[in-house]
Amino acid sequence: MSYLFNQRGVVEEVIPPGKAILSFNIHNQPQRVLLWVKSFVFKGKNLEQTDSFVGKLSVGDKINFDCHIYDKESRDNCQWFAAKAIKEETEDFPQITPTPITRIMNQNGYISEIQPGKGVILFEFHDREERVFFMRSKYYHFGKRPAGKHSLKEFLSENDPLQFDAEQCEPNEDNFKCNWFACLVWKGKKPQVAPTWTSALGTDDITADDSASNVSGVGRDFSGEEFPSLGLPRSVTDKQGYKAFEVNNAVKSAKGNVLSLFNEECGIALWMVRRNTWETVFFHRKNSYLDNVSLSNFDLRESYSEGTALDLQAVPAIPEFPCRWIARKAVAKC
Repeated sequence: MSYLFNQRGVVEEVIPPGKAILSFNIHNQPQRVLLWVKSFVFKGKNLEQTDSFVGKLSVGDKINFDCHIYDKESRDNCQWFAAKAIKEETEDFPQITPTPITRIMNQNGYISEIQPGKGVILFEFHDREERVFFMRSKYYHFGKRPAGKHSLKEFLSENDPLQFDAEQCEPNEDNFKCNWFACLVWKGKKPQVAPTWTSALGTDDITADDSASNVSGVGRDFSGEEFPSLGLPRSVTDKQGYKAFEVNNAVKSAKGNVLSLFNEECGIALWMVRRNTWETVFFHRKNSYLDNVSLSNFDLRESYSEGTALDLQAVPAIPEFPCRWIARKAVAKC
């Protein structure tokens, strides 16, 4: 199923009490979107199914919305269904419309290029052939991720069929000039791993919904096909010794994922600082939580594992520190 995020459209019709039709373009082709009142955010709150658009939405209003393909027969000739929509209040609340991000799930494609640690998948999207970049760390072979650093060529060859979840990205030399990055790639049964997307409605490139798991470029901390093994000096891992390596108190908040756990006390996470650039974040159990439970007296390895999604608050580290950031708070959800 195709998902479109952070789209911008116009209200074409309002059918009281709680139905509206939006319009927008894909590849210069007009598209129609069905919007029900329960998917509309008004003054910061989601409306109920029994609410009305009267006094809230009018023909010609500009709308920011997320949508997915409408897989039912539509009397209104709508190809898309709005999962969430917000009216642009341009006069009172100026906004910068974010670059649209398209996400797709459970797509079929075939390999056109393959290297030991990365490759390219071809697939059709709205009657166009598109290129998807994927990394070895995102590949699952019949439900399991290959252990160690096995070459992808041990499992895959050119023209092999694959399935994947992916998100649009900026094409560059690092991703073979692909405009899609695969968050999850598999052969056989789909693994029980939820992809973490890099953006959501109402966020920009470096806010909380950016994810460290969607790598389509190379940041300063990376020098090879895969993430490096980073070591920390013993003085850093002992209690709160790492605080001496903080630059200042300028806290940044974003989402990340556990990259590695060094021992029961600390580990490294990865988060996106701007599109296609990821940096490392050191975290200690003194500042780590599982929901509201402090992990300061627990073995981190019992609660976190590689890939665990984290809500992070971090400050910059001095250049000599092995990581770019030091977490003031790391929170995982049950």
